[in-house]
Amino acid sequence: MAQDENGQVSLRLQAAVYICGIFSSGTSNIVWVAVPLWLIKLDASPMMIGISLGAYTFLPLLLSIPGGALIDRLGARRVIVTFGVLVVCLTPLYPLLPWIGALIVLQMLVGLSVSMGWISAQTLVGQRMGGNPIYAGRLAFVVRLGTLVGPPAVGALWDLFGEWGAFLFMSLWTSGVLVAVAILPKSDDERRRAPEKIRMGDFLPRVQSYRDAFALLSIPSILLVVMISVLRQSGQGIQSSFYVVYLENIGLTGTAIGTLLSAFLLVGAFGALTTGPLIRIFNRFWLLMATVGLSIVFIAITPLLGTFFLLMVAIVARGAVLGTVQPLMLTIIAQAAGAGDQGKAVGLRATANRLAMTVIPVVMGAVVEVVGIENAFLVIGAVLLALLLGLAVYVKRAPVFNG
Repeated sequence: MAQDENGQVSLRLQAAVYICGIFSSGTSNIVWVAVPLWLIKLDASPMMIGISLGAYTFLPLLLSIPGGALIDRLGARRVIVTFGVLVVCLTPLYPLLPWIGALIVLQMLVGLSVSMGWISAQTLVGQRMGGNPIYAGRLAFVVRLGTLVGPPAVGALWDLFGEWGAFLFMSLWTSGVLVAVAILPKSDDERRRAPEKIRMGDFLPRVQSYRDAFALLSIPSILLVVMISVLRQSGQGIQSSFYVVYLENIGLTGTAIGTLLSAFLLVGAFGALTTGPLIRIFNRFWLLMATVGLSIVFIAITPLLGTFFLLMVAIVARGAVLGTVQPLMLTIIAQAAGAGDQGKAVGLRATANRLAMTVIPVVMGAVVEVVGIENAFLVIGAVLLALLLGLAVYVKRAPVFNG
């Protein structure tokens, strides 16, 4: 850990981690604006639009675990440089290669590169900051603020300069991770030892990486966080798929919908700063259960609200509790995993996240077909809360969570 005698992390290290977080995680929000606009301009069919957008998360779903193992083996610095250079070079190719097949390949490679940067930033919180909830909360705070900047900027540049303006901005945005590496101070281990020579084989997934990562599930706190992460992301899957559809169905304008989502992100940013103080007052595991449970309730009750005011209250409350959840999960995992397993632990949680985000919209769509969109919110919410209740019974009975 890069801490002084008072347990403080240097501002330079903090800045490097936060910058890496903003310009890696924040890229995804830019992609969700620029790529759909580009697909429309390419006159893609609805099926190809779905495939192209889904391709962005395909490789991270498969490779987050070996990617985390790669960070443990080679170090976050070299992984950020490698994938940072790759994504900076790839993003201008979107308008240069105006074919759906090329776009799908680019989506997979850019999605993986961005994911590796974000996993690296989270790994550094564990490796260099000791998983301190204060620093984890600050990382979540700045990342959420970044989501308020990138999408409007890329949208404006699309309107002014078309696809070239949008994708060149995306390339410039992603170069921020290279700035992070430039100011990232070396760890004691990096100073003591010469870095291993990187070989192409290092970037190939290894079966042992999966075995080592899944072995971490034998640690109760990591197992709990991974299971909770699936429930949390399931709620997010509802919000990212049918929430906007429902709001449009009840007559809300695009501006009103955008206002709700912006409020969600903004409040969530400040909610992230509450993790450190709350963890001193409450048992961290029960705090995690409570905040995730509330986040599910606030999205599930959407059809019962009706008015814009009540919808705003619910989404703001959801943003506040979810802001607490992310740094809390990062802290628990970082403090439970060993120094050599930080990347694998983050990759394991990332895989669970991706899986939930892939599956829940499909499940929600099937439920909508059967019971209608209003009832689907309630049905999926009830199922998620029932699963959470089962986890609560497990936590109550396990002494390791109640010490």
